[in-house]
Amino acid sequence: MLSEEHATSGYETSTGIYHSLLPFPTHLPLHSSVLTLPSYLFSLPLPSVSHPCFIDASTGTTLTFTSLRHLVSLAAFRLLSHHGLKPHDVVLLVAPNSLYFPVVSLAILSLGAILSPANPLLTRSEFESQITDCSPSLIVTTKSLSSKMSNLIPNPLLFIEDFISDLLTNPKPTVQAPLKLPCERMKTSDPAVLMYSSGTTGKSKGVICTHANLISMTHVLSHVWGGTGTGNGAGADTGTRDVYACVLPLFHMFGFSVFVMGVLATGATSVIVPDRFTPDRLMEAVRKYSVTRVPVVPPMLVMMTRKGHVAGGGGAGSLKEVVSSGAPLAREHMERFARCFPGVRLSQCYGLTETSGPVTLCDGVEGLLHISIGRVIPTMEAKIMDISNGESLAPNNIGELCLRGPSVMQGYLRNKEATSIAIDKEGWLRTGDLCYIDSHGCVYVVDRIKELIKYKAYQVAPAELEEILSSHQEIQDVAVTSHPDEEAGEIPMACVVRKSGSKIKEIDIIVFIRDKVAPYKKIRKVIFLDSIPRSPSGKILRWRLRSRISNLNKIDVQARL
Repeated sequence: MLSEEHATSGYETSTGIYHSLLPFPTHLPLHSSVLTLPSYLFSLPLPSVSHPCFIDASTGTTLTFTSLRHLVSLAAFRLLSHHGLKPHDVVLLVAPNSLYFPVVSLAILSLGAILSPANPLLTRSEFESQITDCSPSLIVTTKSLSSKMSNLIPNPLLFIEDFISDLLTNPKPTVQAPLKLPCERMKTSDPAVLMYSSGTTGKSKGVICTHANLISMTHVLSHVWGGTGTGNGAGADTGTRDVYACVLPLFHMFGFSVFVMGVLATGATSVIVPDRFTPDRLMEAVRKYSVTRVPVVPPMLVMMTRKGHVAGGGGAGSLKEVVSSGAPLAREHMERFARCFPGVRLSQCYGLTETSGPVTLCDGVEGLLHISIGRVIPTMEAKIMDISNGESLAPNNIGELCLRGPSVMQGYLRNKEATSIAIDKEGWLRTGDLCYIDSHGCVYVVDRIKELIKYKAYQVAPAELEEILSSHQEIQDVAVTSHPDEEAGEIPMACVVRKSGSKIKEIDIIVFIRDKVAPYKKIRKVIFLDSIPRSPSGKILRWRLRSRISNLNKIDVQARL
């Protein structure tokens, strides 16, 4: 029973656990033939034959739900018959967003093979490291990436362009349904996707998510976004009327979970905007295809607000919501967005590669501007853990966010130590994020625990200082980190990227923030950089930042000698 005091927050006093208050079916409607994510997706009621599933914004090429299902079946048959792909084989997929990224992904998963998508921007040495870790039997990529990917494994590269062209021109043998494997060869607990964490604090780790993890997340997202509140999945009353613009990288869990899983299950349309993200390309797609919802990462949103004059009166009236995730969003950027896009709801959500997608959503939270990252999704439990003693904390107390539920990963590939540190014996995943949950069940991120700066035993959150500094008119980008100090232990140091033409100096920044924070939070050192290292989702890669600072210090020492 929830105490009367905490009923609106979902907090259970006797256990210290927060539960979602959103109505939701108690179980997944699975049957014996649903063993993989594709078999679950294709077991849902499909929209009409002509209803578009994926649209390429640059060419107008369209895949309906029927043609997607057929093409996935053909691709799976070809991967099995021509390339010998077997259950549990790892396939490295290295490609930019395209209409056929979901096709190849679902074909691989339908065979029980393990999909490992990777960022095309990785260096060859980074690919070598990942390949050593996961031992793929096949690499699927594009011709433009062939020089970077060739001869990394014994088997030849499979180019998406040739593969899809061959399927379209030589579709025989015709397969009317997704390829089925003998049930005894597959379990929903088998690994499905192997994604590598962004490595914000060090070397990235291979995150193993099972088919059960992905199906659970898909079911939740289809319920939340399906539009009926009944969890009917594809073809729900308003789900099929929604149109999503896909500008997120599909190799990242945020993009993959939203577009290859959640949106597909609702029966909505995804408009894929290929090539490098620009606000102009996005808004052109919004106007042309009457896009209603756009998931983004913070750097994209910042770029959109700088082009706000284009969007504000440019025929983008269909746009109802922009959803930001991947990194904290500064209040200044939220307020600027509200001015540039009046009437458009700005929401935040929160998820991890380790949770197979978003685990908080602003669904049901009133208002157009959401400082919170939303409420915990159905099926997921949360705790706020005191970082000093491990005790569970009641609403409005800050501690580490811990999560438990069916979408939490199986573990890290060949890394039992890291897995045991991340997930305790009761199944709680330690996120490493400092958060609190208010009396309405809304979750707020304060900072990363490992990134807290300890100044004379005081804890300083870099994100708080970064938000203040980002409001300075001459600062393009900023990251705050610690700098060793003999007296204080650590002092807050700002790493600043100046805007073009700016001549701002260290003392200007120190004075700017001095009266805006408590004395122990003051910026006491500033260095200027050409760029801040960030992950594709916009997170500051602080370990790379520290490495860059170390190199600068070495150069400075050598210059003095």
